[in-house]
Formats: sequence, C-alpha cells, structure tokens
Amino acid sequence: MVAELRSAGGDGGPARAEELAALESVEQRVLWLSTAIIDHANRVRPNPSGLKVGGHQASSASMTSIMTALWFHALTAEDRVSVKPHASPVLHAINYLLGELDESYLTTLRAFGGLQSYPSRSKDPDPVDYSTGSVGIGATAPLWGALARRYVEGRFGGAGRGRQYSLLGDAELDEGAIWEAIQDPMVPGLGEVVWVVDLNRQSLDRVIPGIAADKLQGMFAAAGWQVISLKYGRLLQELFTRPGGEALRARIDAMGNPEYQRLLRCSADELRERLPGTGSTAGPIADLIAPLDDASLLAALRNLGGHDIGALSDAFAGVDDTRPTVIFAYTVKGYGLPTEGHPQNHSSLLTAEQMSALADRLGTDLDHPWTRFGEGSAEAALCAAAAQRLRRPEQAPPKPPAVPADLVRPAPTGIGNTQQALGRVLLDLTRRAPEAAARIVTVSPDVSSTTNLGGWLNKVGVWSPTERPNWFADDAETILHWREQPAGQHVELGIAETNLVGLLGELGATWSRWGQPLLPIGVVYDPFVNRALEPWSFGIYAGGQSILVGTPSGVTLAPEGG
Repeated sequence: MVAELRSAGGDGGPARAEELAALESVEQRVLWLSTAIIDHANRVRPNPSGLKVGGHQASSASMTSIMTALWFHALTAEDRVSVKPHASPVLHAINYLLGELDESYLTTLRAFGGLQSYPSRSKDPDPVDYSTGSVGIGATAPLWGALARRYVEGRFGGAGRGRQYSLLGDAELDEGAIWEAIQDPMVPGLGEVVWVVDLNRQSLDRVIPGIAADKLQGMFAAAGWQVISLKYGRLLQELFTRPGGEALRARIDAMGNPEYQRLLRCSADELRERLPGTGSTAGPIADLIAPLDDASLLAALRNLGGHDIGALSDAFAGVDDTRPTVIFAYTVKGYGLPTEGHPQNHSSLLTAEQMSALADRLGTDLDHPWTRFGEGSAEAALCAAAAQRLRRPEQAPPKPPAVPADLVRPAPTGIGNTQQALGRVLLDLTRRAPEAAARIVTVSPDVSSTTNLGGWLNKVGVWSPTERPNWFADDAETILHWREQPAGQHVELGIAETNLVGLLGELGATWSRWGQPLLPIGVVYDPFVNRALEPWSFGIYAGGQSILVGTPSGVTLAPEGG
C-alpha cells in the first residue's frame, strides 16, 4: 500500500522514480551512519572515566531527509551550508559517503582530537562550511557569508555565485539574533540565501505546546523573504484527495503539537481508534483509513514534507533567487528511530537491542557499521556523482601586501583623541600602503560619522552591490559624501552589534573560503563592545580574523555615566 500511495502521488516518469529510490536508499544509510556514530561513542568505545559522552540521535534523524536531498541532489560546489549544531553526525556521515572523511574518524565523535560536538571549521577533519556551535549565531552566519562573498567577488573576483544555505532547528527561532539579522537593511537583496527550518515542534525538554508556524512565516514574509511551507508529503497529499481526505487534513491541521506527537507513539490499532477524533468528521476519517494496511497507515501519519525527498528537491529547485528564501520543513524528531516523537528523546540513546533491530530494518550490520554501498550499485553511483559535483578547487591565497613600519606622521599638537587617530591611520594607509589599504573593509552599525570614519569613508566610498545615486553630492553643506558603489570599502549595517561582528567574522574568513584575505575593522561605541563579545569570539573560533574598535575611548558616553 505504501508503494501504491507513493506512485499515485508522484510524477516525473521512470527516471525520476529511479532517482528518488536511490536518494531514499542513501537517506536510510545516512540515518544509520549518524545514529551509529553516536552509538559507538557512548556504548562501544572504551570510557574509563565514566563521564557522559552524549550526542543527539533524534535531532540528527529529523535532518537526514533534508540533508540527503541537499547534498546528493541540489548542492553545487559554489554553495555553502551552515548545519544546525545537533545534526553534526549527519554532516560527518554524508562526508564519509562522499569520500571526504576517513573511516577511522567515525569512532571519534566527542573524543579529544576527533569529530567535534558541533560542526567546526577549525577543528573537524572533514569539510565544514560554517561553525555552528552557538545556537542562533551559526544560523545567521550565511547571511554575512553572502555579503562577504559579494564583496570579494565585486572587488577581486573568484568568489562565484553560489547559494548560502542555513539549516536550523525551529527552537533556534527563539534567538533574538535571528530577528535582528533578517530585518537588517542589507539582507532583503540577498537572493542567494536559503534557510531551511527543521520544524519538529520539540525542544530539549518537551513538545512545544503551540508553535505558531503561520506567525513565524508571516514575520519572514514581512521582512521580504520568499516563504515555502513543506507540511505534507506525497502519501498524505494523495490520501487528502480521497473521500474523507479533506476531513483528515482539517483534523491534522487543527490538532495541537502534543496530540500529534502522541499519535506517533501509537500502534496501528491505537491509531485507528484515536486518529478519527470525535464529531461529525470522525466517521469519514475512519472510513478513509480503514482499507489501509498497518504499515501504510503508520507511514502516512509520518509522511511530513520535511521527510519527502521529492518535495524537498522540488522546493530547492523552486527557490526565488531575487530575495532570501525560508523553507519551513515539517519533520518528526527521531524520524525512523524507536524514539521518534517521544517528548524526552532529545538526548536519549538507543539500546543495543534497538540498534540491532534498526540495523536489520535498514539492511546494515551492527558488527560492521561503516560499510559503504557496493560498487556498481545505484547508490554508489549517486554518491560518486555528488562527490564529483561538489569538489572544490584548492584556493591559494595571494602574497600579503607590504605594510610600512612607520606612517611618518608627526604627533598632532594641541588636543586630540583616539577617534581622530583611527581616522588618520586609515587615510595614511591609502597613501603609504595602497595595496594593504585595498584589503581593508570597515563595518559600523550606523555610527560612521560619530566614530571619525568620515575622512576614510569620503576617500574609499560605501560598499553596495549596485551603484546608487548620491542625491546630496551637489549640496555644498554636506561634508560626509555617501557614495554607494561596488568598489566601496565601508559596509554600513543597522544598529545591532551582533550583526556587526557576525559580518566581521565572515569578512575575516574570506581567506579560507575564496583565497582572498581581507582586513575587516569593526567600529562601535565602546560601551557596546560587551554586547558583541560572544558572537565576535564565535567568528574568531570559526577562523574569522578581524579587528574590533571601541570608540569613543572613555569610560562612558556622558560624565554622569556609571
């Protein structure tokens, strides 16, 4: 019955069906590998200290469909992806199947020198595009990565035109950094940005009583984003077309998250009793599901859009590249595992018996967990084709420009301040070391003039993806000349220090992404440096080299301040 439902809801002919079958088989192997990586770290690897190792099998399982569709179907070599922290084993499993990670590392999750707890650009042995260990900050990093890529491409070339994906959990939308980022004036034009929200409706401790997905989608739409909702897969969509289908859709749409999650824990007999509910629609729903065999009924309930490879592939293909896109992918936390849908499955670990049963169901071997696909199989061919498509050329950074030991400027007489000194140094570099000055990019949150960047800004201009008219160029009383152009070297953001240092981190990482080193300098009022320290240190941890300047230099902005 499952196959019957799928063929009734699918399209694209035999070639499409064969591709989807291979992708689904790879998805099952990714699920196994990510689960086994965590299992080995906790149950198999010797642990003399007895300290908890941990890992997130359920959080990984909710992402396997999304990440399989992305890596093995949609991604190109120019694209970059930020992976939600708790799904790092899925990333390592995919890199292993692509030949980017040696088998010896699969047994080292959370061991010293091994695979990191969360994706790390600086410490993991396999390719990681974005470090995402701090919830919320890693999710927004691709926004600033997109700006950094555009800056490099416009000034030096070679950065390509790839998409910037962010895979984030729905609980990360609680973070204020998310909403500060999406409403920044620089963001609405970033059509290469694609966020995929793993909408599994669970947090660490519980099923969220009422995630208002419509409200969240409306907030993204109000910020100018394209919003795509993947709520139901093809199995459920086909059921909805049958007599009683509209009643079933209304029933599922109306039920709260905890009730839906409880249905995932039911046997087929219990589901036939509970799913119809009460009232006038109970009869039509019971009649609709009565002919389904148990396996088909259980599969249909779990057939959400975030686990439908075909729907996910279509969504990636339908992205509007003229504005940012967010895809709300409805998923089941722990999908495909014995713990799926359980409210306390966040850090739960499968037992040896459960791992053995999972291996049997997925066609793998618990005693030989790292087996790759057999040569000549459709899955092996799919992995090889993806590896070839995603291979990136080596980036050789250019020779560092010369920097003078002394700018040969006499100390000013009279009263001066450190703000003025900063502006003078930047201007002097354009004269004495133009090659080095060409690598400088300054960033400020709407305080350029009050932090003495005016002279530098007048000299180098403001960066913009396209040239914009300066309507005050002929105004004799205008001292600060706001020339916005692709050749500018100053980026102006809105007033949010987290955004400022997020962009600093990505500008400081262009040396490792595209072989073009920059010298990013962020300027902010010094009382607000503390607010920026955590996300700034996150950028440094990810390899972003930058300078943060607190100005004006003083204790407070006013004599009576604390």
